[in-house]
Amino acid sequence: MNENTYRIALAGLVHDIGKFMLRAAESGTRTWDDEARGDFKYKHAMLTASFVQRYVPVQWQKDVALWAGDHHRPQTAVDRIVSLADWLSAAERNDGIDDEDVRKIHPKQLLSIFASIKLDEQCLESRQRDGAYLPLSPLTLDEAIIFPGPQLDEEEVWKRYFQELWLPFTTAADALKRAHEENGHLPSYLEAMLLLMQRYTWCIPSAYYDSVPDISLYDHSRMTGALAAVLADEDASRISTLLDNPQTKTDEAALLVGGDISGVQDFIYTITSRGATSALRGRSFYLQLLTEAVARYVLRQLQLPITNLIYQGGGNFYILARASDAEKLRDIQHAISRVLLQHHRGELYVALAGVPLAARDFFDGRLSEKWGELAERQQSMKLQRFSELDEEDLRWLFKPLGDGGNEDRQCQVCGHEHPGTQKQGDVRKCPPCRSYEKLGNDLRKTCYLALEHVPDAAMPAVALNEAPGTYADVLKTFGITAHLLEDLSDMPPTTNGVTMLAIKDKNKNNDNILDDLRPGAKLAVGRRFLVNVTPVAAQAELDEARKHGLTDLPVDGSVKPFHMMAWQSQGVKRLGVLRMDVDNLGRLFSEGLGERATLSRVAALSFAVSLFFEGWVERIAEGMPGDKLYSIYSGGDDLFFVGSWDVVVEFARWVRVDLSRYAAGHPAIHTSAGIELVGGKYPLAQAARDAGEAEHAAKSYQRWDADKKKMIPAKDAVSFLGQVQPW
Repeated sequence: MNENTYRIALAGLVHDIGKFMLRAAESGTRTWDDEARGDFKYKHAMLTASFVQRYVPVQWQKDVALWAGDHHRPQTAVDRIVSLADWLSAAERNDGIDDEDVRKIHPKQLLSIFASIKLDEQCLESRQRDGAYLPLSPLTLDEAIIFPGPQLDEEEVWKRYFQELWLPFTTAADALKRAHEENGHLPSYLEAMLLLMQRYTWCIPSAYYDSVPDISLYDHSRMTGALAAVLADEDASRISTLLDNPQTKTDEAALLVGGDISGVQDFIYTITSRGATSALRGRSFYLQLLTEAVARYVLRQLQLPITNLIYQGGGNFYILARASDAEKLRDIQHAISRVLLQHHRGELYVALAGVPLAARDFFDGRLSEKWGELAERQQSMKLQRFSELDEEDLRWLFKPLGDGGNEDRQCQVCGHEHPGTQKQGDVRKCPPCRSYEKLGNDLRKTCYLALEHVPDAAMPAVALNEAPGTYADVLKTFGITAHLLEDLSDMPPTTNGVTMLAIKDKNKNNDNILDDLRPGAKLAVGRRFLVNVTPVAAQAELDEARKHGLTDLPVDGSVKPFHMMAWQSQGVKRLGVLRMDVDNLGRLFSEGLGERATLSRVAALSFAVSLFFEGWVERIAEGMPGDKLYSIYSGGDDLFFVGSWDVVVEFARWVRVDLSRYAAGHPAIHTSAGIELVGGKYPLAQAARDAGEAEHAAKSYQRWDADKKKMIPAKDAVSFLGQVQPW
């Protein structure tokens, strides 16, 4: 770790925290007068320096206060780095509020990022924009908090900035400072501050004076932190050159890196019915953990902080790296591929690619083109999977697996041979499948996800001649040990750094579990949104099912099998299989933001979409009756659920309704879905394919345009019982 890079990233992360203070009507340690105006230019910059002096541990305080506080009037090389990072992140210069009486400028709420979307001439009308503001409250999965509504009156806004946000934020910031003052660990502190800002600044506009308040302080700040880390090693003269009208400079300033896991669908769905209900959720969750582990591994190899992870979800991740890091990607790709070759024998692959970003690419919507270019490079790599391996390694890719018919070694869940295959009950299972099953079972009761960061020396070496390991073996090779905890006391002792994430707002006793999280010198704490809905068979249900002749039933408290959910359906006894995603998502990112597609705005849109699909979808599912719905996957912009068919249909309808409300009624934000009805023991892989084909059919839906006098693509439809219909 290069500590200087992390300090500069911290300065970038907190550079605008003074705006939070300004709107909470908080004064700093210095009076705002002509002398202060000469030193800082804007009052919020002076307040940022005051915040750092009060709430950042003393060992990092002096440098960070100077670098962050001076970003509007830079004096040193590092000041200029933060200033340039701020400019590139926002791609505009605005919000220069220096009024001593800030009440002259009514502080605003955050306008939903969907209000900035315009696609095919569809946008929010002015009356809809009036109802597209987010309330000023800490981030929780509460409808009154994450769904947009009308603007609050001025006094209520002032009150919420101070009481709802500033007071709890500074209480937590003070606790974080005390945790690091004696034995501070900068990576843990930086991640903890990032998570803290997510909770309290996600709803605060980064800028609103003479600008549209559609970017949160959280999204702008984390992107500024990422850019500051990227620019930390640049020559001072080059930073000065870039800072002089960066929108015209063709010099490379950063590298947009993307990772895309392929083989996901076959890995999740191609298992036999003998292991489907128990292992399915575990396999899906493992892929989410794998995405995070690989993303963090790439950051570690590039010596970049967590601020530089722009987005992860849906088997994809995006990282902002240095322009010079392009040379290192091939070696990192090679290392990742060897791990996956050992443990997944070619089933899973990560396509890691990078696209250079010139300074001018951060302006005028050019970033959208770069994202498209990155996707093309990744697609090309997926057509040449593992081609980066040398000849010796490639022999393992094409070598026959197993002994060619050793029944005792053949897993009856995945079909692969493994020397560690053992019988569980009357089913033979290999070590990887047993581990996925345990992961899925443990997830049902999990309240906290702890990510323990394994030191380099403790990361296992890759041995292609050894049999595939458990999910934990794979993650550890990438530097992560995942602990699923029902209670914080379940965490084993460790001297390693840990990121402790609450995956629920409340526990079974309806207590707010975030309140129990306390930061430590090597412990970052925060919230992780994760859709975790698993139906559990109760004894009364099992007894009733047996009376009606059902067999192959589990014990009380186990995962409810598919054929039982099919039997519990109203009307015809069928299982519903649902696949659903946002229509035109690629175009929403590439075209919807137009020339306003800045790095911060793209980050804001990514955060908003993932908050719905990785957070609110769980609330919708929990509201469905009868515990008859099973979340296989929900993240990025899509979902896959199974359950009693009548519940699945109602669930799909509510997802569509709530997404429209969440997007403030934007006419271009909608979903298409495919729903298939199958028997309870129908092969899941085929059911997934069937639902996927149905979803594709829904996306082909067209409607009559009276003005154009022709049929036009519409999507926004559902395919059900073989018929495509508009919602």
